[in-house]
Amino acid sequence: MTEQHEIIFSFEKNLNNNIDTYSKLIELYHTLNALEQQKVILDLSNITFLSANLLALLGCCVDNTMTKRNHKIALRNLHPKIKAVMQKNGFNRYFTWDNLDDKYHNTMNYDIFESTTEHLVDFERYLLLNVFSRNNLPIMNSAYKNSIIDNFLEMFNNVIDHANSSYVYVCGQFFPKSMNLCFSIVDIGKTIAENVTSYLRTASMSIPSNTLKWAIIPGNSTKALEAPGGLGFSTLLDFLKHNNGSFILISDKEIYELRASKECFNTLTLPFPGTIVTITINLRDKQWYFFDKNNNDLIIF
Repeated sequence: MTEQHEIIFSFEKNLNNNIDTYSKLIELYHTLNALEQQKVILDLSNITFLSANLLALLGCCVDNTMTKRNHKIALRNLHPKIKAVMQKNGFNRYFTWDNLDDKYHNTMNYDIFESTTEHLVDFERYLLLNVFSRNNLPIMNSAYKNSIIDNFLEMFNNVIDHANSSYVYVCGQFFPKSMNLCFSIVDIGKTIAENVTSYLRTASMSIPSNTLKWAIIPGNSTKALEAPGGLGFSTLLDFLKHNNGSFILISDKEIYELRASKECFNTLTLPFPGTIVTITINLRDKQWYFFDKNNNDLIIF
């Protein structure tokens, strides 16, 4: 039997929803994926805060490499408050810690879904329970709410149809001080760049420098020409622009970010071999969102 060696992977600063943090977690994936049968210590000595939605990405990276590379992974110097969050949201499944009751309902469960059509209903149930049943969500009529939910289900379907990924990882958190509800959806599989480039080449169309620019345009799809639907972000992105929320999309080395109603495209040094979506909903928003039943136009009060 191969002897397990110990390596230490250190985090230098708090894990917030910014590009530096995503880059660090992607670096962790590449470090783990390049090794075999290691005992890996994640040193969190310098960390006093971790945005819990990032556990979807951390869990995805660790879960995949533990299985494929036969690693043993442990945490060192974990802050008690971060440990408590993990005990409340189910991330403690990887450890022998007791569960804690989330009496203030600030956490969203850490969950892993098989990326099959049969589990689409489980993903929808997760969204209804953790997001759309919240009484402090901005007011919207059922038509508008269902349209946003359909956007999320389209994301899940894209993992099934295009990503060749086995699982979808989800986690999130409600932050009472900022009144933000933040959650991430992550898979490891074929990237958006791979799918878009392959589709555009087959269709003899020019390939953009950043494929996410093409992918987020309503109606663009890498499905067969007669099939409807794109990546399924249009209603959600429109809502987040009005809501003053934020949206981060990472796939391969490409990044799309919507923040304060401004859009930005960028690139990472290391690629992520799948797709990360992070949504932040501003719950201070007092606007009312409605779809006009006659022509499906958005009406905001």
